[in-house]
Amino acid sequence: MKPKKNTGQNARDRILDVSEELFANGSFASVSVRAVTSKAAVNLSAVNYYFGSKQGLFQAVYVRRATLMNHERLRLLHEADEAAQAQGRDVTLRDLISAMLTPPIYWLCDEDKGFSVYIRFLARSYLEEASDMDNVLRQEVDVFARFVPYFQNIKPELSEEDVYWRIHFIMGVMHHTINHLHRISLLSHKACKKEPWETTRDRLVAFCCEGF
Repeated sequence: MKPKKNTGQNARDRILDVSEELFANGSFASVSVRAVTSKAAVNLSAVNYYFGSKQGLFQAVYVRRATLMNHERLRLLHEADEAAQAQGRDVTLRDLISAMLTPPIYWLCDEDKGFSVYIRFLARSYLEEASDMDNVLRQEVDVFARFVPYFQNIKPELSEEDVYWRIHFIMGVMHHTINHLHRISLLSHKACKKEPWETTRDRLVAFCCEGF
């Protein structure tokens, strides 16, 4: 039986919004289906109807905004490629790494649009084992594969294996940053304060360029 519809926001979207917030603040195991449906004001059966299971719900929360974020990464890559061609040069290392890191850092600081909740969810999701993240992350893997030929063109001395390892390290730096950005104040004895997202992004990109 189809769950009863609630007025206003679509029930499926409401479940996703509520789940995103709950999973961002708690582990996969600690968030119950009942807590989700209660806060979303839908029938208990709604999660199974729309997503098949709690696991399916978790994956849907990830994919919903990951699709947007990865689309933005590819858009920035395309823009960098077009600009480079127009100027008769190759895409730079900074162009590539900036295209990879700009969307998550922007979303982390973009509280008005609610994407910062997803970034907190994303940071926590990488720590989950029960969530079967290997299957969920395939979309991200496919997107990063589009960057590999550009990296190899810039660094022809690197093997494909080397490039993937370095992308892996870049993602590790990114995940640590989005998960622990608040700790920089403590680490620096408050010398480092909140700054525009572009400044944080530029610091991160510069560091990763040197490491690459």
